Formats: sequence, structure tokens, C-alpha cells
Amino acid sequence: MADVIDELIEGNAQARAELIDVIDALPAERRSEGWFGPEQWSVHDIIGHLGGWQAGWSHALELMASGERPAVPGYEGDDDAYNAGSVAAARERSWEQLMVDFRQNRERHEAAVRGLRGTMDLERIVPGRTAHNLANAGGHDREHIDAIRDWRRAQGI
Repeated sequence: MADVIDELIEGNAQARAELIDVIDALPAERRSEGWFGPEQWSVHDIIGHLGGWQAGWSHALELMASGERPAVPGYEGDDDAYNAGSVAAARERSWEQLMVDFRQNRERHEAAVRGLRGTMDLERIVPGRTAHNLANAGGHDREHIDAIRDWRRAQGI
């Protein structure tokens, strides 16, 4: 019988597979083309943004699993500033390195989610609560999948 940890991990994996599918066939020259939101993020930027949050959430979950208060390194309560920092850091990386980092962030996050098992009451890991919000990386991936898919469709790619 699956518990909330298994459900989160499965949901995260499904969302990541959908995201990879939607970016996989994107021509290399289109990955850095700005189009998303007022910041005009590219797909490269979006992947950096997602990876930055997932790395931060991993750290916060690791703290929770050790009984400490969760914290995302570099996050000072301003989503826009944190996003800008993640995107700027990602722009320094090649696509190949960005994707390696992205995969490693996902693996660390999955391990951190698994690390909650046995360290906290699973009944506390419900939507709206901190542990669930930090563990639900798939929800964040899904916020961007449709936008990328729609942009690709509008561009004929």
C-alpha cells in the first residue's frame, strides 16, 4: 500500500518525465530564446529556475528530517529575488551541465523526500503543510509544462 511519500515521489517522477518530454525535442538554438513571462525567460532559464528551487527544497527537507527548522539557502522571503538568482546562475552553465545539475537536484530531492519516512509523522505531510509543499516538486514542474508546450505549439516546434 502506497503512503504519502510514495505518492509524492511517483507524482514528482511523472511530472519530471512530462517536462523532459516537452523539452527533449527542442532544437538547441531555441533553448535560450526568451519568451516566458515579464522576465522573458527561456527554456534554459525555466530549467535553472526549477532546479534552483528543487535544490533549496532538498536542503529544507533534509533539515526537517533531522528535526531542524526548514530553510532554503539564499531565500530571504522574496520569490522574485530568489528566482532571479537561480536564473542568473543557470545562465552561466551550458545546457549539458544544466541538465546534469537538474538530474542531480531531482535525485537529491527524491532522497530528501524518502528521508522524511521514519523521521516525521506521515499525517503531517498533507497539502498545505510545509513538508508537503517542499516535497511536491512535481507541482512546480507542472506549472511550467503547459507554458512550454503552448510556446512550442505556437512556434511550430
